[in-house]
This record gives sequence, C-alpha cells and structure tokens, in this order.
Amino acid sequence: MAGSTDELLDHLNRDWEARCQLLDSQPQKNQDESLVKTLKFLQKHAETRDIHILLDDERVMIRHALEYDVNSPEEAQSLKTASAQLDEAAKCLNVVCNDHQGYKAGSETYSIKRREAGLPLDAFREFLKSHTARLSNRLAGKCSHSEKLIFRQRKENLSVIRECYVELQRKALGLPPAEQHLGLGR
Repeated sequence: MAGSTDELLDHLNRDWEARCQLLDSQPQKNQDESLVKTLKFLQKHAETRDIHILLDDERVMIRHALEYDVNSPEEAQSLKTASAQLDEAAKCLNVVCNDHQGYKAGSETYSIKRREAGLPLDAFREFLKSHTARLSNRLAGKCSHSEKLIFRQRKENLSVIRECYVELQRKALGLPPAEQHLGLGR
C-alpha cells in the first residue's frame, strides 16, 4: 500500500498549520491592508454609477489578473475570454449610447428567447452574465477573506453596471424608464 489515511491526515494537518502561519504573517497582513484600500476605491467608484468608469475598472482588473495572477492555462483562457467579451461589450455600449436608431433596428433581430423584460440580451448583457459567473467561481475557490471582499465588490459593481445599462437600453429603444420598486409593501 502506498500510504495510510493516517499519513494523508498528517500531510493535511501540516499543510493547514503552514497555511495558518502564512495567514498570520506580516506580508499577508500588508496585503490585506492594501486590499482594503482597493475595496474602498471600488466602492467609491460604484457610488458614481458611471458605467464607463466601472467598466474601465473591470478592464484594469482583468488585465492585471492576466499579467500577475494567472496560475493555470484554464484561468488564463477564462481571463482572455473575459477581455474579449469586454471589448465586445464596449462596442455595444458605444452603439447604445450614440446610435439609438441603429440599436433599435438591431434589437428587432433578437428572438423572444434572447430578451429579458423586452430588452435584448446583447453582447453587453452577455459579458455581464458571464463575468458575474466567473467572479462567483473565484469566490467559491480558495482565496483570502480580503480577496473575497474584492470579488464580491466587483460583482456588486457589475450589478450597478447592469442597472445603468438597462436604462441606456430603454432610452435607446425609446422606452420609458423602469419603475423603481421602493419596497413599500401592499
């Protein structure tokens, strides 16, 4: 037999002890402090509700991750896909903002299955959906508490982007603004 389960448990316990020492180290504490500053920066940008600023933030985060954080070919491919989707989304945003007639004409080509609340699930909305799933997968993986806070904030920022984009879609299509649900009860 190659080894016993007790031996495996010994290895796992040593791994855990080493991880605890790492998490308690000064370099880890320094990184956590830095991540808190990044988190506050992202929260501040979310408050602006400026779709262009928020997309630029996400573009920087994706590019930075591609350059410094990738640790597998699968992760690299996922981030390259995210970058390409973001480029497509930017083109879509340009049309929604600057060519209402063109967007309206193009939106008529979307089947009912490719719509949500009557609005096209275009390249921009596809990016948001895919990238939100990508960030959720990162949250499910092993990373520090501080890193998870960053991923959660990025997801929140994508939600803000989505709200802003839906309003831009509605405007481009000549639809009235969506009703705000104030949660006042019945």
